[in-house]
Amino acid sequence: MRRDAWAYGVGTILHRIHPLSENLLLTALLPIEDFGRWSVASAFYIGIVSLMHGGVPAAVLRYVPLYPQAKESLLRYALLRITGWGVGGIIFLISLTLTVERDARLLLVAHGPALIAVLWGETLRAYLRGGYENVAFLRWQAISVPVGLGLLGVLAAEQGLIGAAIVRLLQPLWGLLPLLPYIVRALRAPVQTFPGFNHFGYNSLWGNLALEGIFFLPGWFIGWRGTAETAAYWRWATLIPLNLRSLFAQAVMYFYPHWVQMSYPPLQWYKRYAPYLHGAAWGVGLSVSTWGLFWAIFPGEAYLPARPYFFWGTVVGYLWSTEALLFPNLLSARGKIQLYSLAYAGGLLVALPWYGWAGESLAMYLIGLGAAAVSAALVAAYFLWRDRYS
Repeated sequence: MRRDAWAYGVGTILHRIHPLSENLLLTALLPIEDFGRWSVASAFYIGIVSLMHGGVPAAVLRYVPLYPQAKESLLRYALLRITGWGVGGIIFLISLTLTVERDARLLLVAHGPALIAVLWGETLRAYLRGGYENVAFLRWQAISVPVGLGLLGVLAAEQGLIGAAIVRLLQPLWGLLPLLPYIVRALRAPVQTFPGFNHFGYNSLWGNLALEGIFFLPGWFIGWRGTAETAAYWRWATLIPLNLRSLFAQAVMYFYPHWVQMSYPPLQWYKRYAPYLHGAAWGVGLSVSTWGLFWAIFPGEAYLPARPYFFWGTVVGYLWSTEALLFPNLLSARGKIQLYSLAYAGGLLVALPWYGWAGESLAMYLIGLGAAAVSAALVAAYFLWRDRYS
């Protein structure tokens, strides 16, 4: 068990380091205007991934512990389903090129193959996580992350933004090749259906869509309303804090397959472990905030207007690393996926007015993010308290 937890932890850190390190590399290698264009393209790309996953990864995570003897057939079923969603995502991505400046259009199209790759990757990650195959997960990340970052460093240094786009085009190769044996076994597995899989996926879709919309919509609005520099400032204002939020999400989700099988009320788990979660979030948040003292060194003087928002983003990251993360996932693990979705839908509804009024104001986008976290936590807490004896 200890080896399994260690492998999961290191693999998760590598998984989260990858997008963070990509942005650090590109900040160092590209002018701020080019980094801003990359940030706009990435925001649209991430948003489309969130829109087009069809709830498949969430359903895989829940169903692997329920069908351990048929998990390869389950993976086959999931990969075929998510491929259809990915094709729709590429069509959507191409249509969005008409809404961005001309210099960003080709860069956005270059994310098309990566869209399919990341959807398959999320499904495979959920499959490994649901089956506690964490050593395999670690092995995958230990190969794909260094290869991807190495290619990005070399090509972006030589070719600038075009080099970064080439690396994104190649993502299906370096991102999925380490998991080829799993993919082959899944595609050869017997055809089987899984009652309730699609229902769970669709119900989790709109909840996850609301959750991800809270995070990707500011990038979309800034891409439409702002300049490349504004997009770069937003990227750096939220880069470290919200990546750390994702890291905490993976730490919490380590327990998710256990929660699926647990018989005691979720609030008992919360009361036992919430102090550790808060303590870790405080410690990490305070440590990360010290980066602001060295801001003029890196990311550099061109990014100084983003420094105040970085501190704000750290507070928002803390809110999203605690109850706003934990409460809805406890509901999901108990099969109450509609309530999980309702909590994040409430958060999105609270955030939207702030986003609508924000224009190019980074402060208002951050207020919207923070208000959404508080709202989602309160809604989920209400449902957990109401059902505390069930």
